[in-house]
Amino acid sequence: MSTTRRGEAQAPDGTAIAYRTHGDGAPVVLVHGTGLSQVVWRGLGYVEALSGYQVVTLDLRGHGRSGRPTAPADYTSTRFASDVVAVLDALAIPRAHYLGYSLGARTGFTLLDTHPDRISSFVSLGGTHRATAGGPAEVFFPDFDEALRLGGMTEFVERWGRHRGAPLDPQTALAFMANDPDALRAILAAIEQEPGVPTDRLRHVTTPTLLLAGDRDRARWEAAAEAAHVMRDARAVTLEGADHATTLSDRAHVVAHVLPFLQAVPVPEPSRCP
Repeated sequence: MSTTRRGEAQAPDGTAIAYRTHGDGAPVVLVHGTGLSQVVWRGLGYVEALSGYQVVTLDLRGHGRSGRPTAPADYTSTRFASDVVAVLDALAIPRAHYLGYSLGARTGFTLLDTHPDRISSFVSLGGTHRATAGGPAEVFFPDFDEALRLGGMTEFVERWGRHRGAPLDPQTALAFMANDPDALRAILAAIEQEPGVPTDRLRHVTTPTLLLAGDRDRARWEAAAEAAHVMRDARAVTLEGADHATTLSDRAHVVAHVLPFLQAVPVPEPSRCP
């Protein structure tokens, strides 16, 4: 793999968005889930598995090395989508494959709705186009906001582990401990209000789409099946035995579906944004 290159883009509202590029070839953008950062893609082996592509990773606002505003209004799906477009613009990439996990997948649905010309293909990993009220309590635990308000990230990680019945794995715990609790509170409050992309608007999407969801991640699987039914060029695939968290961590299983999908998508010769 070629040398990693780091950079920083600026979203339209002035928020700094950190990114990295790895390798050369057709560009594929990887976008993380809530509370994670771009380092998860290298840590879990996705960057290496996608060698042969120009892999672009980024920290969505409120995560990693990007800017961390603390108002829920700063964390709408439209704002997250603008972070991705800002990175593509900074790299002069007109179109890219897109793979998003959870929040990253939800951001991908917004991009399909608002900037379909920038996406060559879309892989949703544990994502949904639907409204996400109640999502944080389901994915984490019901009193997540109280934990963040009273005890910051330490309390959040400890209560999440108790709710799961087992401590978080060290990599996930380390990733979440790096978050700013006020920014994460704002992100989760915004998710509670997120309206999603109406199903009727998905009927007009022609972008080749692969929707992956675990059979133990029921809400995301049902959303994937619905989206695959209405979109023109989409299919849903079940990841057997996976819940929301293990959907991402089972990299070998995911990549076994993703690589053939990407290879089947015709991509124009690389060009540069003006």
